[in-house]
Amino acid sequence: MPVPWEPVELSFVGDDRPAEPYTTEQINVQFEHDSGTTYRIPGFWDGETTYRVRFAPTKPGHWEWTAEGAAPGLSGEGEIEVRLAERAAPLHTHGYLRAKDRKLVHADGTPCFWLADTAWAASTRATTDEWKRYLDARVEQGFNVVQVNALRQHDGSRPHPRLPFGDSWNLTRPDHEYFRHLDRLVEMAHARGAVTALVALWFDYAPGANVDWVPAERRHEHPPVLARALGRYLGARYGAYGVAWLVSGDSYMNEKCLASYRAAGRALGRSCQFPLRTAHQPGGQVTPTILNDEAWLDFRMYQSGHTLDITRPAQQASQSRILEPTRPVINGEPCYAAMKTYASGSVIDRETVRAAGWMSVLSGANAGLTYGALGIWNWHRPGDTFEAADRWGEPAAWSNAVALESADDYARLATIVTSIQVERLDPRPQILAEREAGEVAAVTPEAVLVYLREGRSIQLRDAPPIENARWIDPATGKERTPTKTLDGRETGVEEPTFGGDALFIGYRSNRTLAEANANVGGREDIHQTNVS
Repeated sequence: MPVPWEPVELSFVGDDRPAEPYTTEQINVQFEHDSGTTYRIPGFWDGETTYRVRFAPTKPGHWEWTAEGAAPGLSGEGEIEVRLAERAAPLHTHGYLRAKDRKLVHADGTPCFWLADTAWAASTRATTDEWKRYLDARVEQGFNVVQVNALRQHDGSRPHPRLPFGDSWNLTRPDHEYFRHLDRLVEMAHARGAVTALVALWFDYAPGANVDWVPAERRHEHPPVLARALGRYLGARYGAYGVAWLVSGDSYMNEKCLASYRAAGRALGRSCQFPLRTAHQPGGQVTPTILNDEAWLDFRMYQSGHTLDITRPAQQASQSRILEPTRPVINGEPCYAAMKTYASGSVIDRETVRAAGWMSVLSGANAGLTYGALGIWNWHRPGDTFEAADRWGEPAAWSNAVALESADDYARLATIVTSIQVERLDPRPQILAEREAGEVAAVTPEAVLVYLREGRSIQLRDAPPIENARWIDPATGKERTPTKTLDGRETGVEEPTFGGDALFIGYRSNRTLAEANANVGGREDIHQTNVS
């Protein structure tokens, strides 16, 4: 018997195959609960005369469904009994994600901090066995989102054993085996309580976007009519799994490509029960006005990108946060671990990756954070070809890259900030009496936070009252109590006893200190994850 937030699939077989089974809408099903809750969901073509409809019951009880099809065999009615079940993952107990003010929340309003990893090329390259090992490692660390390209990633490692529209790239004929394999990847993430964030149209699939970046023979552009068909198809196929949508990928927006993104974004909104949509920005760019005005944009995702400049993540967070209307903000691509920078050719180290994360979140990108590592995003194996190695460096195998300690640093960051209501975080750089590059400060209802790229003594000015305080080593999670007494509105704090970067947390009550210590202290045992 089905349970809430677990997809139910209905299959229909028509008498004849229409001329355009993919680009035309052939079937819709209405699901209605005894309480009156109703969802109307389109079906998707799955080969020959077969159509499928996927629906996620949002509550236990009795549901009735009615199918309306364009051909005989695609209509009918039925009922579903949904039982309540005890489950552990927030995705399964609190429901799918939506945007609310500056935060992401589950369907029942429970806040969610987006902690994603990047596996762009997994759709065409990962086997189900590899995907299982990868997901198990990341979920154990605390990651709850994985970002994947729904189609082929143009700069992923090669070869690509699966292609979304076959070798001929006929954009009106999806390769059903490709998408059935993607089904399995999404299902496996969902079963572990992780959201799959799928890119609908990377720039090489949108007319007029970044046309000089990819050779013409590798571009497979979707004009609005095909972008709309793809959006409806992807939404119908994966919406029941609570998938989030990165409608664009690295695209510099103009009117021509925006027309396709608009068509896809709107179609996703109509075909998903809980559409959650954003646009993945190119490096260094905040959401441009032409895109920010789009009604389908649910949250803002910027990319601080592959640079050693750790002030950029903070600047883009601040710039994204002040845009109107108010929306959640996420740094969807900070500098990737073990990858070369844009310009200098230096390999990005663990400390820089970690600093980019803290600088982003405490500067206002507090809805979540995305991690990435060379070897994982391109899904590399020994013996593969990575054509961008001259630019980004020679990648390690994905199974080795997944063990990089910088992923533990992001998991630790998420544990710390979610223990003190990060969804209500307010950037307050001015509470540092003197502030240097690489230093940010913020407050939540439960704490005052200061991140320093290099630990030093600090003076807080006009900060909220602090009852207790800790220095935390962001690289280990270990805590130290400042040796100087805290008092008054001018609060001096002596430098931490450990070297490197440092996080100061001033707790605003003894109760909060005890609760937060239980959460933060519990992460001191974070260790490298080995995948064999």
